[in-house]
This record gives sequence, C-alpha cells and structure tokens, in this order.
Amino acid sequence: MQINRNKTQSVLTTGIVALAAASIETSESFAALKPKAPGETKVVAIMGGDYGHNSIPLEMHVREIFSSKKNWRILFVRASEFFTPDLISDADLLITSRHSRPDDIGWRTDGIVESMEKGALLWTDTNANAIVDNVRNRGMGFLALHNTIACNNNRIVDLLDIEPIPHNQVQPLWIRDLNQGHPITRGIGNFFVPLDEQFAVVLKSDKATILFESTAIHDKRNAVGGWCLQQGNGRIVGLLPGHTKELYQIREYQEIFWRAAHWAMKRDIPPYNHKY
Repeated sequence: MQINRNKTQSVLTTGIVALAAASIETSESFAALKPKAPGETKVVAIMGGDYGHNSIPLEMHVREIFSSKKNWRILFVRASEFFTPDLISDADLLITSRHSRPDDIGWRTDGIVESMEKGALLWTDTNANAIVDNVRNRGMGFLALHNTIACNNNRIVDLLDIEPIPHNQVQPLWIRDLNQGHPITRGIGNFFVPLDEQFAVVLKSDKATILFESTAIHDKRNAVGGWCLQQGNGRIVGLLPGHTKELYQIREYQEIFWRAAHWAMKRDIPPYNHKY
C-alpha cells in the first residue's frame, strides 16, 4: 500500500490550523458574551482557582442550588484573566471566593502540557474599582464568600466593612446563633460543618447585621461567620464558611445561600424546596 505523504501532511496541517482557530474562537467568546435578555437574571461567579479550593465541586453545587431558576443565566469565570469590568456591568449578582494570590494554574488552550504556569490576579485595582462601583452606584448584589476577605485589596475590604482575621487550623465548626430576625437566617437552627477554615471578621461599623457566628471545635474560637449590609444602592452578604465542598451538601447552608442571593438582589425570597 502506497501512502500519499503530501496528502497526509496536508490533512495534519489542516487539522492543526482548525484546532488553533477553534482555540482562538473559544477565547474570543469570553469577551463576546451575549447581552442580558429582558427579564433575565445575570449571575457572575468566580470561585476556587487554587490548590486548597477546588472550583469544580463549588461550581457544581452552586449551579445545583439555583437549578430551579430557569430565567437565571449563571456565568462561572474559570480563570481570573477572563474577569473584566464589562462582564459585571449588567450583572444582578456577583459571587466571589478568591484570595489575593494568582490562580495556581493559568488558563491554557493546550490539551496536553509539559509544565504548569501561574495564572492571573483577580483582585486588581481595576477589577476592585469596578465591583465597588457596580455595588454602590448600580445596585449589584454581592455574595462575598469564604476567602474573599483575604483579597488584600483595601477597596473591597472597605466595601465589606470589615477587618479580616486569618483562619487557624482546618477543623470542624459549629454554625450557631443564627439571626432569627433576618430573612436570610430566620427559622434555621444551628448546624455542624465537618471540616472548614474558620475565617473571622471584626465589623468596623454598625451598618452590618450579624447573621450567624461560628465556634471552632479544636481551638474553641468564637467568631462572626456571616453578616450583611447595604452599601450605597447595593446589598452585600458575607459568608465565611466554605473551604470544602461538604459545606454545600448541608441543607441549612444551601438555604442560607439561596436566601442570601435573593436578598442581595432585593428580590422576594421564595421557599427553598429543591431536593438536593
């Protein structure tokens, strides 16, 4: 059997060029997201991105919690380099769980790689200024989860109205003293988290309402674990548990997350009846 080498080379070259073009098209699609449709709720989320916080289960669980919301478009930003002020310019809700360091693995279009490269920073001054502006002036809701308080950006920390306190060892937590006077936590009782990082905050003013506190099982530290406040035209909810995916499998936390999202967007809070 005789092989036509020129034809084979041509097919291979065409395939490589097509793959490269597809990669470029995929990258460009991030910057060309369709505008928000009338009546649509746009949620932008960026979570995980480092060795200790696996973004895959976090995205899966958040999408599952909101799976009954048929008119919600939930956009997960899977690498910090794709987060832009334009992306949140018409967002109804922003959800973040990212510390101050770059993504542990940078975005690559290659299907096979020989080395690891660090990614981009989320908490640039440009991004922080856009978040503050959209919350304060446009009224975008903001769920600041877990290690968002470790963003090391003064504009975001001031927006959250807190002084951040680092976590100690990873350990079990009790979530307790849930605020029975607030719609985010009303009717929800104490619950146990098998493993977490107990971040803590000091609230800098009386603008914030404490939603719940946490107690670390090993070192017995008590801390504010959740709070909410109004900043300008926007509402913010801070929820500090969330180091592992197991938290998102706890029914009480699912309901808190559901309610917090609606409250932050100034929406009526429907019952959380989803069978997770």
